[in-house]
Amino acid sequence: MEERPVNRTGKVVLVTGSSRGIGFATSEALHRRGHTVYATMRDPEGRNAPAARAVEGWGGGAHVLELDVSSGSSVSEAVERIAVEQGRLDVVVNNAGIMNVGLVEAFTPEQLHEQMDVNYLGPARLFRAALPMMRRQGSGLFITVSSLAGRLVFPFLGTYNPSKFAVEALAEVYRYELSVFGIDSVIVEPGPFETGLIGAGPRPADGSRLEAYGDFAHAPEAAMAGFREMMAGKAAHDPSVVARDIVELIDMPAGDRPLRTVSGQDYGAGRINEVVREVQRAFMAGMGLAHLDPACRPVADTLEDEGPASGA
Repeated sequence: MEERPVNRTGKVVLVTGSSRGIGFATSEALHRRGHTVYATMRDPEGRNAPAARAVEGWGGGAHVLELDVSSGSSVSEAVERIAVEQGRLDVVVNNAGIMNVGLVEAFTPEQLHEQMDVNYLGPARLFRAALPMMRRQGSGLFITVSSLAGRLVFPFLGTYNPSKFAVEALAEVYRYELSVFGIDSVIVEPGPFETGLIGAGPRPADGSRLEAYGDFAHAPEAAMAGFREMMAGKAAHDPSVVARDIVELIDMPAGDRPLRTVSGQDYGAGRINEVVREVQRAFMAGMGLAHLDPACRPVADTLEDEGPASGA
């Protein structure tokens, strides 16, 4: 990543899922940019101790904070600590996630619940915990790291897909509902990157359901092996690419940030976003809600100033 001049008056940023992949790369990039970074992770004194030590080695402005997004108390305690230590919280990067890999029928209801708990309810908990402080500040930014799987359906990721579709809807609704407070909500949709999600992802627990698929039960692992081979050692699939896009979004002025940013290879998701953006804008305007969309506010203000058009 290209080095930039350090901004010593940077923002206070909380990044979830910072033990590896996109979260680790983003925390490092933001620290180099001069922001005060709280790199949060589960079990920083145990299994994630190497990542925690690496963050602590960055020096001043880098903090390790234990946070489990599936625990409401853990989320609240982390945000409260930042409030005590910094007096403000400018940016939340909702990045933590898990990715179930396998035939969807063979995942148990408990596994489906865990997938949604981390990937959807986790960000929802962060929004709720951080919003009171951001409202008092009159500013703030939420960056929700989704996936192309929040726009495109991938076979063998049939429980991961719904979690990303859901969190995109949540982040977009918040974009409109929070705009009146000067708080921004945007979405980053990474393509395939070497983040460790594939290897660490839970597999189906119901073996009897897998047996019903015969040899096809092995198809998910074959597909994932192909993805890993495609990404291995290639700069285009390094998580630092996503980190760069996140840094750029944070540096943008409030109101100028696009709702969705596709990071890396997009497989056509960018075209989907363009079409949906126009449909959504027309829908919001038709409902008299265009003023809630930061991207449409200048147009809405112009229409309001001009008043209703006269009939022919």
